[in-house]
Amino acid sequence: MFSNFVKNVNYHNRLTRKVMKHLYCPLLVLCISLISFSAVNAQIKFEVSPNGRYLQTVDGIPFFINACTAWTLPADYTCDEVEAYLDNRLKEGFNTIQMSAVFSEIDKTMYRKAFHNNDISQPVDSYWKQVDWCVKEATDRGLIVILNPIWKRSVNEFIQQQGENKCRVYGRWFAERYKDNPRVFYFIGGDQIPEPVRGEMNAMGEGIQEVYGGRAIVAYHSCGSQSSKEAFPDASWLTLNWTYAYTPAYKFEGIPRYPYQMNYENIKRYKNIPVQFGEGYYDFGTAKKYPANGITGRWGNRYVIRRQTWWNVTSGAVGVAYGAEGIWHKNRDGETWLKCLEYESSKDMGRLKRLFDSLSWWKLYPDMNHEVLVSGYGEYLTDNYATAAVADDMSFTLIYIPVPHVLHIRVPEKLKKWVTVMKWFDPTNGEKSDVKDYVLKDDNLIVTSPSVNSSGAGDWVLILGFSE
Repeated sequence: MFSNFVKNVNYHNRLTRKVMKHLYCPLLVLCISLISFSAVNAQIKFEVSPNGRYLQTVDGIPFFINACTAWTLPADYTCDEVEAYLDNRLKEGFNTIQMSAVFSEIDKTMYRKAFHNNDISQPVDSYWKQVDWCVKEATDRGLIVILNPIWKRSVNEFIQQQGENKCRVYGRWFAERYKDNPRVFYFIGGDQIPEPVRGEMNAMGEGIQEVYGGRAIVAYHSCGSQSSKEAFPDASWLTLNWTYAYTPAYKFEGIPRYPYQMNYENIKRYKNIPVQFGEGYYDFGTAKKYPANGITGRWGNRYVIRRQTWWNVTSGAVGVAYGAEGIWHKNRDGETWLKCLEYESSKDMGRLKRLFDSLSWWKLYPDMNHEVLVSGYGEYLTDNYATAAVADDMSFTLIYIPVPHVLHIRVPEKLKKWVTVMKWFDPTNGEKSDVKDYVLKDDNLIVTSPSVNSSGAGDWVLILGFSE
């Protein structure tokens, strides 16, 4: 009986989607709740863990963010394309989509399509039904949506014209629109420091939290090299600290910082707020080269994307984001969004997620002071620096090396005989292999990494497990 019910529900959902494709999809948002079943438990909600280090469900199940960035999804993609994109991201191991409801960086008049009379308090109904539909399509698949009310960059003058009071009301209106969907998180801003609309951005964030009683998951998206908390150090509405870093080779706004450097500094300074890597290098495919930014070959190639991701998860981040230029800016420079879905850099994100699903990743804390990885980690603030994270109960350690290293790992006397796992994880194919080149000397486990992985690059992940 139950299996037949599940089959009927699945058939009903597929039929509903097929009908929607052939009609003006936003209009169906009005009645979709009456004609379709949802695969998502509406009671699931998310919160910051008691120790402030990661997100979890209210039932205490840790949640690792593996996001794909599609800022322009509601505005630029057709209904069929939205469905195909979401299905692919789910298949590839992503569990979160980052998008903007009103993205005005490419089309600087987008806000005029979203609001009547250049007034943020007068939403255009048809526009917002399309946004609603995109959000629901994602969350009905079990994905989280981190949603931006309006992209700040390029529309500061428009936001200033609204003033703080209207922005606060808009924040409340926006949150009211999605508060019954527990899979919606939020981020304010958009690729820029808060100025010259700091007051308006703060009011918008406060407006969202007024609806949620302070329990919404909210970040601020600042410029490169600045985190949410660095932008708003005293904001009570911030519950998720987005970092945004490339490497010093990329000449961007602010002081160039490495991802691991930014994580270390934020974790030391700001307590009880999880860190998520919100943006960094995008994979440009073969479209462009930016030698002035210190990247030879592609602007953000597969290795660069993978390196920034692994640096993050082994230096304190409990969530990451992936970006391809042809996805967030649909079909940019001939790199079609469909082609971008097949980038190996995208598939590497799924490989990371599958490994983390097999580990108690929420126990990890960065080895910032080299108490475990004592030498052989390379030079800090360079591209060859190796990062390590250690479980708070000392049950396992992850070490990411961007280039080959001879690692010296301190193993306390009481744990020497309990080393039960020593594996190399190839981040380019997801396979594990035994550590063969090692020696235990005094308190140090000395491990020499393999030369190259399956892609021909020199980065690896070392997994050490300890058990009594």
